[in-house]
Amino acid sequence: MWQTRPRGTILLFFDVKPVAVKAYGGRCYSKKRLVLSRGQKTHGLFYLFVAYEYNTGRRLWGFYPGKSSRYVCHFVKKIRRRYGNRKLHLAVDRDSPHPIKCRRTRRQLRALGIGWTSLPKGNPDDNPVENIFSDVQQQILDTSSDTDPAVTRRRISGHLQGCNRRPNRCIRVSYLEIPPKLR
Repeated sequence: MWQTRPRGTILLFFDVKPVAVKAYGGRCYSKKRLVLSRGQKTHGLFYLFVAYEYNTGRRLWGFYPGKSSRYVCHFVKKIRRRYGNRKLHLAVDRDSPHPIKCRRTRRQLRALGIGWTSLPKGNPDDNPVENIFSDVQQQILDTSSDTDPAVTRRRISGHLQGCNRRPNRCIRVSYLEIPPKLR
């Protein structure tokens, strides 16, 4: 897919993560004993939509109240506006609102002129967005004691903006790299 792409095509990986806002993060310890109660009260729930641009390593994100095809289509329109008329190709997993299972999302992608590829089932390691979610979980959610969803969204946005500014922001995707030639 990557090595035979049309010239100038931008490859984007896409996925969605539910974020539950709780009173304490996962790393709050006191005297070698876990402080967290098992049944924490959830103060809010939102979904983090992330698209990772393989060409440059940039991250695009949005926060939505659900992960249905309606919100996926809205996020895809946001991506299209960001890139104008450039050729886009989206790599997605097999969630129900994604184009492999949802007619509405397929129609929207065709109308916007975005190609798509479905990643293999049961292989989350194939999607570099999972690395971004893991980073957000460790750096923001596990160390947070915010009970306000708006504050959590601002912290996540600040973290992702900081990642976009780093010179070493690219995530290595081994199956897209060209293997060295045998001598």
